[in-house]
Amino acid sequence: MQSTLEDIRQKLREDVYKNEEHVRLSLVSRILQELGWNIWNPEEVNTEFVVVPDEDNSKVDIALLLRSYLPSVFIEVKAAGKLQGEIKHIETQLRDYNRNNTAIFTVITDGQRWRFYYSLTAGEFSQKCFKTIDILKDETEELEHSFNSFLSKSEIANENARATAERYLQLSQKQRVMEDMLPQAGKAVLEPPFSSLPQALIDLCARKNVVVTPAEAEQFIKDYTAVKPIKDHIQEPKSVRVREPQPARADTEISEKLTQILDVCHEVYERNVQYTEATKIVAQRRSFASPSTVADKCTRQLGLNADRFRKLLSNKQRMISFLVKQFPENEGYIRNELK
Repeated sequence: MQSTLEDIRQKLREDVYKNEEHVRLSLVSRILQELGWNIWNPEEVNTEFVVVPDEDNSKVDIALLLRSYLPSVFIEVKAAGKLQGEIKHIETQLRDYNRNNTAIFTVITDGQRWRFYYSLTAGEFSQKCFKTIDILKDETEELEHSFNSFLSKSEIANENARATAERYLQLSQKQRVMEDMLPQAGKAVLEPPFSSLPQALIDLCARKNVVVTPAEAEQFIKDYTAVKPIKDHIQEPKSVRVREPQPARADTEISEKLTQILDVCHEVYERNVQYTEATKIVAQRRSFASPSTVADKCTRQLGLNADRFRKLLSNKQRMISFLVKQFPENEGYIRNELK
C-alpha cells in the first residue's frame, strides 16, 4: 500500500492524471484494489451505479457493495484539483443519492483530497464529514491508516469502520484539535527536551489557541489509546514460534496494546526481521484480519508514524526509555522483556 501511495503522490505532482476518468480508473480503483475490493467484479465495485433504477437515472461514480444492490460506500470522483469550490454542490447531490438508497459511507475525492462522510448519522450532510485527507500533504503512514480504517473491505464488513466513524463524529472541537495534534506530540517526545506525551500535547494545542489542562490531556490519551481485550483464542501458526512473556507483577495490569508492541520488538530484535514483516507475524499469531491492527498500536496509538517507530526500533535502549515513559506502571515488565 505504501509504495502505491508514493507512486500516486508522484504522479499527482507530475500532473499525470488529466481528467476525471484518469482519477477514477488509474488512482481510485488502484487504491480500492489494495484495500481488498475486487475492482473487476461489477457486483462488488459498480461504476456508474444507478441509485434508484425505477425513478430516475441518477448515478454515482463508484458504489462498493458487500451484498447485491446494497451499497456500503458511494464514491463521487472529480478531476484532479477540481474539488475546491464544488464541495457544497457535490454534498447536495450526494445527500439526494442517499435519501432512497443510503450507503454507510460517502466519499468525495479529486484524487488528491478525500472527504469521508458517515451517511447514517443525523443532521445536515455537510456535518456528516468526519475525516479529510490529502495525499500530497499527509504522511504515507497516516494515509494508509485512514484508507485501511474506513475503506478496506474487511473493516467495513466487520463494522469496525462504522464504529470508528461514529467515534470521530462525537469528538468535541477541543478533542478534534487534540487528536490532530497527537501525532506531532508523539514526535516531540522523541526530541530534546523529551517532554511527556501529555505535556507535548498541551504545548501543541496552545499553539492552536486551545487550552488543554494536564487532566484533560491525560484523559484524552487514555481514552484515545484504550483497546478492548482480545477474547479469541490465539493459535500459533506452525511457522512461527510463540514467545512466552515473562509474568507481570500481580498488582500490575499489562495492556493488550503494550504486549503487541513488545511482540513486534521481539520479532525485530530476536528474529532480525523488518518492522512491516514483524507486524504481519504478530497479526497472524493473534488471528487478526490485518497487520494494520498491530501497526496501529505501534504508531497512531502512541502518537507516532511508522518512520518514527522504526527510528525507535533502531536503538533498543531508546525504545525501552520511550516505552517506560508511556507505560510507567509497567517499567519492570518492559525492562525484563527487552533486556
